[in-house]
Amino acid sequence: MNKKIPLAVLVGVVVVAAAAAFGYSAGVAAVKEQFGVKGWVQVKVVRDGQVIYYHEGHNVITNAGKDGIAKQIGSTSPHTNGANWIALSTNNGTPDATWTSIPDEITSGGLERAQGTYSHTNGTNTFQVQKTFTATATHTGVRMAGLFFGPNGGTLLAANTFSSVNLISGDQLTVTWTITIS
Repeated sequence: MNKKIPLAVLVGVVVVAAAAAFGYSAGVAAVKEQFGVKGWVQVKVVRDGQVIYYHEGHNVITNAGKDGIAKQIGSTSPHTNGANWIALSTNNGTPDATWTSIPDEITSGGLERAQGTYSHTNGTNTFQVQKTFTATATHTGVRMAGLFFGPNGGTLLAANTFSSVNLISGDQLTVTWTITIS
């Protein structure tokens, strides 16, 4: 038996399959960007050298707990080495989760790593770090930013790329990081 599939049905199936595949891959990319906190708890009772009770399992990280983590990660006070240091780069690579620093970090001309201004609204599980850099030299192809836990060294929390930009002395470049603990 030779049945022909109408062209409209075939096109419809291809469109639905493509949409599903795109939606799935976009969803996977979104999941990779999420930051989450998970907890595991163990409880053990020992009597006369013998374990008489044992329990382990997932626990709930409360909204207040997430908010507290957000405050601790980015805070400038009392944590002078919170994740509130911003660096720039001319590297055109794609940020990778295994990085501990950004390649080709700019170390002069007004664009060297600097501590940003930390802000947090209680109850939001979110903090921001913002820094306005003022170029004191010409910079060509600035296209990457990194958020660090300190003024130097490989302590990278996050990295991102943007369209390449050229700066001359006196130009200002503002970077604002928003981190949400989910």
